[in-house]
Amino acid sequence: MRKYNKYIYCGENWDIVFCDWKQNFLGYCILSNPKQQLSDLTSQEWQELGRLEKELERVMKKLFNTTMFNFCCLMNNAYRDNEPAHVHFHFIPRYKNTIKIFNKTFIDKHFGYNFYKWNNDKLNKQNDIFTKEEKEIIFNLIKKEFSTKLDINVK
Repeated sequence: MRKYNKYIYCGENWDIVFCDWKQNFLGYCILSNPKQQLSDLTSQEWQELGRLEKELERVMKKLFNTTMFNFCCLMNNAYRDNEPAHVHFHFIPRYKNTIKIFNKTFIDKHFGYNFYKWNNDKLNKQNDIFTKEEKEIIFNLIKKEFSTKLDINVK
């Protein structure tokens, strides 16, 4: 059973979730797999992950002129909170230049630095400037551009 509302991709091994609850980095997504540990992933799952990540990079560069990407697997909260763990990677587009979208200016305040370092700093954190409606538009742009014709088994 899937628990999020905004899926860019639902595949045999991976789902790509658009983080509509947190667009402090324009295009922020999570690539999720139900396995509990990285060492549980098969070669096929690693290969699929690589193709999905590459396609996400293509989409973000085309739509938003993204400069680079942070891609990480942390899994700390599940263990800290005694919840069932699952493998997931944070896909965080980063922007050297300002982005004009919806008559707003998106600035990646800490470009070139660890995205997570500033997350809990109330004075310096990267803010989410988008409304619910704007996030819906961003999601639809990404979903429309994302190719489901990848060499992957799709559910």
